[in-house]
Amino acid sequence: MGSSPHSVKRWQLSGTDYEQVRSTRSDTRSDTRLSCWTPLNNQSSNLQLFEERMTLVLHWFDLWTDRQRKHLLHSLLTRGTKSQLKYCRDLLMETLPVTQVDFTAVLPRFLSLYVMSFLSPRDLCSAAQVSWHWRMLSEQDCLWASRCITRGWFLPYTPAEKEYGAWKNHYVSCVSTSTGSLHGRQPSSMGPLTNKAH
Repeated sequence: MGSSPHSVKRWQLSGTDYEQVRSTRSDTRSDTRLSCWTPLNNQSSNLQLFEERMTLVLHWFDLWTDRQRKHLLHSLLTRGTKSQLKYCRDLLMETLPVTQVDFTAVLPRFLSLYVMSFLSPRDLCSAAQVSWHWRMLSEQDCLWASRCITRGWFLPYTPAEKEYGAWKNHYVSCVSTSTGSLHGRQPSSMGPLTNKAH
């Protein structure tokens, strides 16, 4: 014996824009109606009911405040499966394409440092002013030690274990006091090589 569809009382539909569907069947009960959420065996009828409910939900959504809309979106996303969340991600990436990405946020640390190793000393000092994270990367000793050593500017002391930016500070100090040229250009024509982030 097959189970009968779930039903709801008329009073349960009060306060909604549910329009009672009049049936031409003589045996239709007057006090109950099939629930609009109950899957039907008839595929076309089921699709029609789904579209009607979607229209109703979207109508409510248009009337809600921004906070209410975000609450609904949060509830839906937390209930979604991985495949559904991936669909949302792809849809968002298509709707809101990311045209600019901070490479230091997506690349491993050693690759970010490798990219920065191609920057000039002046560009490294400029990069240090972008953000705290960029400053931390652009002042790493691995970027400045070789630049100092190749010019004979050896650090006169051994940096402490947690000392930060020792070779970079030493490089800036040597450039400021040196009367020679830097990369074949006079320091006076390049302006001061400083880092305003300090």
